[in-house]
Amino acid sequence: AVVSTQSTGMDNILKVLQQPNETMYRGLSQRAQNELSPQEVRELRELFSIFDIGGTGRLSFPVLRKSLRTMGFNADDRELMGAIADCGIDIQEGITFAQFVDIVLIEQGDSFDVYEELMSGFTAMDIDRNGKITVESLKKLSENLDEDLTLAELEDMIKEADTSGNGEVSHREFISVMLKTNLFRGTTANLKHTD
Repeated sequence: AVVSTQSTGMDNILKVLQQPNETMYRGLSQRAQNELSPQEVRELRELFSIFDIGGTGRLSFPVLRKSLRTMGFNADDRELMGAIADCGIDIQEGITFAQFVDIVLIEQGDSFDVYEELMSGFTAMDIDRNGKITVESLKKLSENLDEDLTLAELEDMIKEADTSGNGEVSHREFISVMLKTNLFRGTTANLKHTD
């Protein structure tokens, strides 16, 4: 009986360890399950949630178009409508996360990994390597880049991105503001030279 209990306990642990990936891939197409790692699915889910401003779980066509362009895809409306048709999506109902992933896979081509690029920019600005950007770290960065920014300008930068109001910018806040304002293009390449 003891062996059976231990075996059941181990089975439960294995189920819990396996569940996140199963849950993560739930509802995604077979192509998405085959081509994307769990980390990539998490990154896309985070990006989707940033664009899903109302928290409805669906994106409208204009928001989808903006999100894809922000991510570095240059599809015009006709190409995007073709991708939507290829996925069998009724655009009137909005785009779900699973559909968003399928469209991203269709559009992917030679595009760069936006999330990785943004995280690289965040890491470059996180001078103290503590997982946050502060006025002090921006001051150090601006000095390293020979940028003459006032304390008020640096504080305004933090305030714009700091949605939690704690005076610091987390990686999620950084990614959100960069995607919403489309500021990331070319920024991270310049920042890499400061290390």
